[in-house]
Amino acid sequence: MYNRIFLFVAVLLLLTNTAVKGQLAINTNLTPVQLIQQKLIGTGVSVTNITYTGSPMAIAAFNNGGTTNIGLASGVLITSGDATIAPGPNSSSGAGVNNNMPGDPQLQALIPGYTVYDAAVIEFDFVPLSDTVKFRYVFASEEYDEYANSSYNDVFGFFISGTNPNGGTYNSHNIAIIPGTTNTPVSINNVNNGTTNSGPCINCQYYVNNNPTGLTIEYDAFTTVLTAWAVVVPCQPYHFKIAIGDAGDGILDSGVFLEENSFSTDAIDISTNYSIPGAGKYMIEGCNSAVLKASINKWAVDTVWIYIDTIYGTATNGVDFPLIPDSFPILPGSKTGTLTISPVVDYITEGIEYITLVIPTSVCTIDTVTIPIIDYNPITLTMMNDTLVCGDPANLWVQPSDGAPPYHYDWTPPIGLSNPNTRTPTAIPPTTTTYSVYVSDSTGCPGASDSVVVEVAPKPNVSFMADVYDGCEPLTVNFTDASNPSITDWNWSFGDGNNSTQQNPSHTYSAGVYDITLEVTTNKGCKGSFTIPQLINVYLSPTAYFEPLPPIVPINNASIFFQDLSTNPNVWQWNFGDYGSPNNTSTQQNPTHIYSDEGTYTVWLVVTSIQGCKDSISKEVSVVIDSITVPNIITPNGDGFNDYLFIENIEKVKSSTLLIYNRWGKKIYERNNYDNSWTGEGHSDGTYFWVLKYKTFFRDDEMSGTVTILRDR
Repeated sequence: MYNRIFLFVAVLLLLTNTAVKGQLAINTNLTPVQLIQQKLIGTGVSVTNITYTGSPMAIAAFNNGGTTNIGLASGVLITSGDATIAPGPNSSSGAGVNNNMPGDPQLQALIPGYTVYDAAVIEFDFVPLSDTVKFRYVFASEEYDEYANSSYNDVFGFFISGTNPNGGTYNSHNIAIIPGTTNTPVSINNVNNGTTNSGPCINCQYYVNNNPTGLTIEYDAFTTVLTAWAVVVPCQPYHFKIAIGDAGDGILDSGVFLEENSFSTDAIDISTNYSIPGAGKYMIEGCNSAVLKASINKWAVDTVWIYIDTIYGTATNGVDFPLIPDSFPILPGSKTGTLTISPVVDYITEGIEYITLVIPTSVCTIDTVTIPIIDYNPITLTMMNDTLVCGDPANLWVQPSDGAPPYHYDWTPPIGLSNPNTRTPTAIPPTTTTYSVYVSDSTGCPGASDSVVVEVAPKPNVSFMADVYDGCEPLTVNFTDASNPSITDWNWSFGDGNNSTQQNPSHTYSAGVYDITLEVTTNKGCKGSFTIPQLINVYLSPTAYFEPLPPIVPINNASIFFQDLSTNPNVWQWNFGDYGSPNNTSTQQNPTHIYSDEGTYTVWLVVTSIQGCKDSISKEVSVVIDSITVPNIITPNGDGFNDYLFIENIEKVKSSTLLIYNRWGKKIYERNNYDNSWTGEGHSDGTYFWVLKYKTFFRDDEMSGTVTILRDR
């Protein structure tokens, strides 16, 4: 007992995390009345006084059984513990819940000497409509297999009370018995394959081992699908009891799966359907037919005739519909037979008429079927006017009335339609098209149709090109229109706020990126527009500028720094003007250049932007000589050598004054802007004193010295 209690606690911990496993679906929300009336009871049975005793968690509806190995698709599950344990996989060797509920005397009688716990009991009264009542079931348990043939054997039973047609009465008679026996109950001890599933076999042809590899059901083992049945007296009252409980203790669970709608008799079930399900539960003249369906719960071996006892009503048999026969068959090999009643169109406004058929369904019951017949008001349509489109979508529409909504729409031809089955489709026909629409309703009666013409004028194909698409500012672009067909008006938007109505305009752009839009109108008034984003890209041109520092330099220090002051440059190309010099160019931004000769030079700067746009500028710089050399001896003897007082670079200065004095201080010569012409003529050999005043680009200066005349040299 200690081991079973420990296992029970472990199973409880597992269940706190897992309520539904595998494919089997468990629904614990139905009441006992709903479980019996909706899930268990089939044809040929009338049920009343449904009661339930036991834990609410012990009973449930199940579905998706077809995905499992229990053999039943759906129905009712009644357990000795918790119904939500049933779904697989079989992950526990001993799942169960102790509900602390009492036992049941009928269950106790099936296993004398054992104690029954946690009984779950459903009881109800029923009246069978034929001579046999039956249903299909599967018994499953966590007591398998280790507790087979022990005192821990959960018990269940199906107990019927009432008249026994073979004599006497049923008094809580158990019909859950081993097939082929008269009173051997289905139980763990009576259906097993030993405590280790290796024998000995006890009715093991009815045994399914689900341990340990069962993927869809938790229970360790269960029976094959069995059938419980009892012969009864039709139309007599009976009492039925379904009960299950734990034996020995209240720990491990067992359960009985009862097949949905299998609690039935062989009585006939009559239902009324219609040829057009969505048309409503009435016949419509010329449209909706009634289909009577007769059903039995087993395959017919011979033809079963369904007799119509009486036909009456405000509608006339053979006039408002073809003559209804007095019977119709369920053919061999089938469970159903049908009779179709189709009202005829008489074009007479009659309002609602009725037909009633009285059909015996058992020895003690009849079914009265009343079917209304209604006239039909045909659908009428309000249609849109014909329309003209310029290659654009046309929004079609039709408005139906009368008939029996909802309506179904069928537009033809489907070409160019967004949806041919809607009230308001969008049409984009390639050419002028007549669209027809057929509108029907849920009755299946003839619908209504109408049509609309969508005239198509071609939408202009807007196209244009430019002779250039990018370049440096200012950029002149010539645009060419290539639109068609039959364009009569143009409206260009150049993207910079300017427009033109010319067909092929020109426009000059400053720097920027521009979207170009052309709107055109055809000779039929159809408009079109086309925009090419960022079509024209005009680059900002650089501005070349520089300063030579300084612009004039002396020959003895002829180095000039050129400072770039350009805007938007990326590449610099300098030419310093001293052609022939090996270093008369540079690509530096701010170069320094040293001139080797005096003179005036034209310096060029060409700058290029990253987009390749150029600009240039030139300035002049000067290299001047401001150093003067005066000789101290002249030999004016007419030999052509050193005959003059030659002052080197005197011609380079801006102005000069030369003064010459004899040794007594008398000025013997004065010349402004001296030109190297003094020979000392008229003066004897000897030493003379001179003063030179001069002005260069950089300074005013004065220098003095002596010069000696030697004619004999």
